[in-house]
Amino acid sequence: MTSDQTIRSSTPPSAGSADGGRHRAASGRNIPVDTLRGLACILLVTFHVIGDTAAAGIHVADDSAFRYYCDSVQYLRMPLFTFLSGLVYAWRPLSDIRAYPKFMGKKVRRLLVPYVIFIPVLGLTQMYAPGVNGTVDPDPLLWWINSLSPYWFLLSTFWLFALVALLDSRGLLRSPWAFGGLFAASVLISLLTRPETVETLQLGTALSFLPFFLAGVGAFRFRLIPQRTMTAVPVTLVLLVLVVLVQLSLTGHLERFETRHSLVGIALGVVFPVAFLGWSLKSRVLAWIGGYSSGIYLLHSFAVGAFRAVTGAVGLDADLPRFIILSVGGIFASIFGVIVLRHVRIGPVQIGRIMLGEKVKK
Repeated sequence: MTSDQTIRSSTPPSAGSADGGRHRAASGRNIPVDTLRGLACILLVTFHVIGDTAAAGIHVADDSAFRYYCDSVQYLRMPLFTFLSGLVYAWRPLSDIRAYPKFMGKKVRRLLVPYVIFIPVLGLTQMYAPGVNGTVDPDPLLWWINSLSPYWFLLSTFWLFALVALLDSRGLLRSPWAFGGLFAASVLISLLTRPETVETLQLGTALSFLPFFLAGVGAFRFRLIPQRTMTAVPVTLVLLVLVVLVQLSLTGHLERFETRHSLVGIALGVVFPVAFLGWSLKSRVLAWIGGYSSGIYLLHSFAVGAFRAVTGAVGLDADLPRFIILSVGGIFASIFGVIVLRHVRIGPVQIGRIMLGEKVKK
């Protein structure tokens, strides 16, 4: 995208940066943002290893420490991925409606092509190996229409990009007031309704995650990520208050806060990445993992399922060893899978990169 097609609300770095260019590696990648991506990947994989109920994952009891962990990270896991998607969009936003088809074409490659490819792969795996990755609806058409976990996020994010880029290309989100009005409206919708109950093509789910996507956009566009200690400290204090409130609710001392339908839940999903990036926290290991975040998202279900089958075959049923093996194996096997797929070709066609939604190298 050329420079005249971007809104320069603040100076965007050459490779995209939440901090105007600080903490960039020699490759041009932003280390704190990649660190946050890596953390999001770990939350994603470990959550799916444990499962959202006692009947899923490694079948832990509802009163176990593993369940408490899942309930806690639920407030951060997918809101974090969504916030980062909005942040990345804000690095190179769209300002010319004429560039909208080209912009969305890239999102089709990045999100819809992997969706169309991996949905049937996962569906067939679940259908013929139910003990590995769960169960699936017997009607394959519904796999694409209502989606399969975790690929619903690809479709949901596609609609978020489509909506925000369209509004941006018309200049409707340049004003802080207009942007704030849309953000407030999105929060109000999440508080008063349950749009995710509309499962068709994940349109309702996209609406329920709109506050987090807009928060990522607004955090960069309006320079809301703290740049100094004097501003990072109060944001961190707010974060700590939100964490305490959530933990009190999880332990029964307060009424349960819903992740996407309560002010506390939404605020925690927004304030956490803002505080994290405000302190420019970074880890080379997490950043390295974060560099493979898209591939990990696409492949971790298969990687975790494979390790679950192996541990089951050898009779390993202790929760902690299985959790460690499936989590570590799920992450690193997914990264290995990305590396392998990037070299898979059918004649001149780089089929592996197409599956991953990556740009084909010439």
